[in-house]
Amino acid sequence: MKKTISIRMSLRPALTVIMMLCMLSAAAAVFAGAAESWKASFDEICGKVQSADNLTDQELTTLIEKADKLAPEIQKSEDPAKKVYLQRLKKSRNMYQFMLDTRKVAEK
Repeated sequence: MKKTISIRMSLRPALTVIMMLCMLSAAAAVFAGAAESWKASFDEICGKVQSADNLTDQELTTLIEKADKLAPEIQKSEDPAKKVYLQRLKKSRNMYQFMLDTRKVAEK
């Protein structure tokens, strides 16, 4: 009986370390998922630039609003390429704004 107890006691530190590593890896997975969440929005916003002339005014306005909301998220990101993402997002947003402004001038 004493041998069983001593084995359990000697495994306790190892089990504690294993459980802590599991919790850390789970937290890292959640963080990585959160970091990737803005990339899907980024792809959605920037992926429609080439067809911007076929989008409605409402769709363009929605994309501009999404870009404005996404920029701070990218800014907070730890991604080393965040400057590239921000620049591309800014250019896409400016393109949508240009399309809206051009349509408004053409209507007058």
